[in-house]
Amino acid sequence: MNYLLIPKELRPIAEKVEARQRISEADALTLYRSNDLNALGMIANVVRERKNGNYATYIHNRYINYSNICVLSCQFCAFAAKKRDAHAFEYAIDEIIRVVREALRLGITEVHMVGGLHPTLKKDWYLALLRELRALDPDLHIKAFTAIEIRHLAQRIFRMPIRDTLEILRVAGLGSITGGGAEIFDPVVRDTICRGKETAAEWLDVHRTWHRMGGRSTCTMLYGHIETLAHRVDHLRQLRELQDETGGFTGFVPFAFEPQTTVLSHIK
Repeated sequence: MNYLLIPKELRPIAEKVEARQRISEADALTLYRSNDLNALGMIANVVRERKNGNYATYIHNRYINYSNICVLSCQFCAFAAKKRDAHAFEYAIDEIIRVVREALRLGITEVHMVGGLHPTLKKDWYLALLRELRALDPDLHIKAFTAIEIRHLAQRIFRMPIRDTLEILRVAGLGSITGGGAEIFDPVVRDTICRGKETAAEWLDVHRTWHRMGGRSTCTMLYGHIETLAHRVDHLRQLRELQDETGGFTGFVPFAFEPQTTVLSHIK
């Protein structure tokens, strides 16, 4: 690393990174407050090359929302709908299978599928969907359902413990679970942007359970709304702690908040 290109306030952090030392929450705040993207990139690249060399990979997948009907009304969300709303939708299994079959011809290797917390879809519907997707191609990776969807299925639909629900879904074809729903873990922020959604501890527990079963998942963070930099760092700390514990996260996806058409549209 060329330290002449690293500003003085970032050099102690750069030295830590090169020495394979873990950065602190205070270090993370310093990085967030820096506008020197070149220096930040150089520091991050040290870790990237250490972990992956000069390789970058991608997944050719088909993203599907099977329904946007949801029992929740998260303040930040422009996706969810009630059944009678004009923009509500719900795809039949046959429609989903047709779309994925067409995508397989284009070379996809994964289907990524999430939806709202649907109040009336039955256990058999979810299991049939997974089984029919698996039947299309045994090598197709099915990444589906957020932690809050898993909790919804376990508590309201399957009416069984989360681990048992995950096992039944895995037998039907589930390959991994998605990272959505994490938003920001701070409870005060969650109460403002997604009141009634699962807590940070509940989100983390679903992923912990899945990882202990040998499963893998991604993780996310929704940023750019009412959260502070400290909230972001706390969120990342909790994700890092679970990764230290299980090693089950395969990727981190930061989502920029889009305020249009939400009750938080005043946020710029």
